[in-house]
Amino acid sequence: MYQTKITGDRLYHALSSGYGEPVETFGVIDEGETPMSLLVIALSSCVTMCVQGYYKRMHGLERFKMETLASYDDGKFELNIQLPAQLLSETDQEALRDYANRHCRVKQLLRENVTVSMTFEGVA
Repeated sequence: MYQTKITGDRLYHALSSGYGEPVETFGVIDEGETPMSLLVIALSSCVTMCVQGYYKRMHGLERFKMETLASYDDGKFELNIQLPAQLLSETDQEALRDYANRHCRVKQLLRENVTVSMTFEGVA
C-alpha cells in the first residue's frame, strides 16, 4: 500500500507527508513541481527502474549509467532512454519496451488512450 497526507495552506500549493522528504507542489511550473510534473517523474522513474531490472534479469548487470529524458504534451508521454551503446541491440529495444509495458505499474495506471512512446539511444 502507498499512502500520503497532503496539506494545502494557500491557493495552488500543497505539501506531502509520506515516505522520505516532503514534496512541495505548485499550480504553475514557474514556482516548482506540479502534480503533472510529478506524474512525468513517476512514469519516467518507473520505466528507468524497469530497464535496470531487465538488464539485471537478462544480462546480470547491476550497475551501468543511463538517463531518461521525459516530456508530456497533449495526451502523449515521450521518453528517450539513453543507455551505453554496447548494451543496446535492436532485439533489446523491443524486449525493453515489452518488459516496461508488463512491469511498469505507473504506466499500467494510465488511461488506454494516453500514449507512452519509448525511444532508445546508445551513447558512448
